[in-house]
Amino acid sequence: QFWWSIPANRAQQLAPTHFFKVEKMGANLGMEAYFGMNIRIIVALLGLMTMGQLSSRCYCWGATGVLVWGFSTSLLGFSSADTAAILAAILVVRSVPYLGKRLLTLAATFPLQLVLPIAKHILPKYTIPEEKFFDCDGATPEVAAQRKSAMEELSGRWKKKYPKCQEFSMELKKMISDLRFTSARCFPAFNDVVQKYLDPSMALERTDGVDVVDLDGNSSMDVSGSYGVNVCGYEKYKDFIEAGWGSAKKQGLFLGSLDKTVLENIAMLQKISGQPEVSFHMSGTEAVMCAVRVARFNTKRPLCVTFGGAYHGWWDGMQPVVGNERLPSDVLCLKDMNELSLKVIELRSSEIAAVLINPLQCFHLNQSPPGDAVLSTNNRKVGTTPGYKEWLHKLKALCVKCNVPLIFDEVYTGFRLHPRGAQGVYDVKADLVVYGKTLGGGLPIGVVCGPKDLMQRGDKVKAARINYVIGTFAGHPFVMATMNEFLRWLQLPETEKSYDIMHSEIDAFISKSNKAFKDKGYPLEFANWFSVWSMLFTQPGRYHWMFQYYLKDAGVNLSWVGSGRLLFSLNWKKADYDRLLDRVLVACENMQKGGWWEPPVANIKQKLAVEIATAVGKNVLGAFSG
Repeated sequence: QFWWSIPANRAQQLAPTHFFKVEKMGANLGMEAYFGMNIRIIVALLGLMTMGQLSSRCYCWGATGVLVWGFSTSLLGFSSADTAAILAAILVVRSVPYLGKRLLTLAATFPLQLVLPIAKHILPKYTIPEEKFFDCDGATPEVAAQRKSAMEELSGRWKKKYPKCQEFSMELKKMISDLRFTSARCFPAFNDVVQKYLDPSMALERTDGVDVVDLDGNSSMDVSGSYGVNVCGYEKYKDFIEAGWGSAKKQGLFLGSLDKTVLENIAMLQKISGQPEVSFHMSGTEAVMCAVRVARFNTKRPLCVTFGGAYHGWWDGMQPVVGNERLPSDVLCLKDMNELSLKVIELRSSEIAAVLINPLQCFHLNQSPPGDAVLSTNNRKVGTTPGYKEWLHKLKALCVKCNVPLIFDEVYTGFRLHPRGAQGVYDVKADLVVYGKTLGGGLPIGVVCGPKDLMQRGDKVKAARINYVIGTFAGHPFVMATMNEFLRWLQLPETEKSYDIMHSEIDAFISKSNKAFKDKGYPLEFANWFSVWSMLFTQPGRYHWMFQYYLKDAGVNLSWVGSGRLLFSLNWKKADYDRLLDRVLVACENMQKGGWWEPPVANIKQKLAVEIATAVGKNVLGAFSG
């Protein structure tokens, strides 16, 4: 600011030539008249080129500038004005490709990453009071009364149906913040009123085939998939755990030494992943942390590329959008299936340690995982994305060309889509592969597979340069034993056939269900990607999230994201799919009978804008009033 504001003649007098007491050679470029302008150019370009990197790049450029200034004024004899012109010219030449890359990166960046840092400080949390709750879509008094009566009826039914579950939930919520968070399953403005009437929490007593049974003895068909873990069916995991304990109990809790079971697991994982080395961890998030860390260490590059909407665990170092207070500066979150993104990777390959893919994004491209706790539930775009396989092949070819490692995060998709995961489905070999969830055979696990040059924990030349990646319970005997049971089952000839059968039956279920909804006039459709599926609402509405509560009432168990993401497992039979459709149709009937699917009268977007603007205004007034 000082150099920016002073006149050119005064700036010339203040220039730091007195730091260098060396005999001048004598030179003059006649740039005195442009001294002020050149100083401004230097300040502006330095500001742009060090933005967000003050800890390293700023000091480097500053020190270089001082040295150049001293050399040119003291040794070469240039005047301060001429030296400023030289520095400005150097910076202009250097800044053109640098800023060009940054502008291209900005254009290719996932929009939510740009908006979130501002939006999270502006968007208010507000509550729709009960007197406005049932008609906030402009409904008539008759429809509002119908909805309130339906809510009261459902609440009364649940108090009789789930007394032990509700009592259990109330106690746990006092001690577990996770449960308080996941109990809020609709758009936040509705939560206070909904939780007054309904508590969707379930206290589990046992699993039974495709069903789960709660403490009150109610049996529900489970489509939650236990957050992606349940691929084989709950009864199969009971077998894995029982057999695993049978072989591991003689070792007990002895850690730090591996056995033959681990060697067998490694051999099977090498075959599945196509990679020679394996690293064991205790969760998918931890495994992603390892993969990113070894990639950065062994490539000696800082940046990691992810794609819009992809989830790579709860670690704040790899979560550049919603859910992370500390947005990482060393992650480029780019638009998926976008040519600009490929150009960014190519131009900035010397900075990029790895490109990280979650193949699940094929189901909801450039969107966060679908759920009911969002502003609008009738605009979900889910289903198989055409051209995704070709995109992955193009991305892989670019990574090979630019010598950038490609990481497949198969924590969710590994063994759910295919016995070899997304690598098997899309015929793409990643440089590092991350597994988790179901691989543990029912117990916690995280695994990274990769080549020796990317899995190194120490520098070949520099003794003090070490990449410390370790975990106390990595390679736990019990986990290794249950994993062994799962991997042995995975290699059976009939296992791969069971995947084909499941996919065929799911496709038939989706087709049959959609026809039934259309015939009965329900605004509902199903869409799937292998065994991952979602519910789509075909007309606008502010109460679609209520459907998850009627599904629970009809005996369908969902995860906390509601109707957004649902899962089938390999043990489902045709009779199970038919039974599920019957229960969904009961939920549809009750949803419609309650008036929740009445078309909105008011303009929903305008109503939301007014609600949010009012809440922002209240927050601002509250801040001023103290």
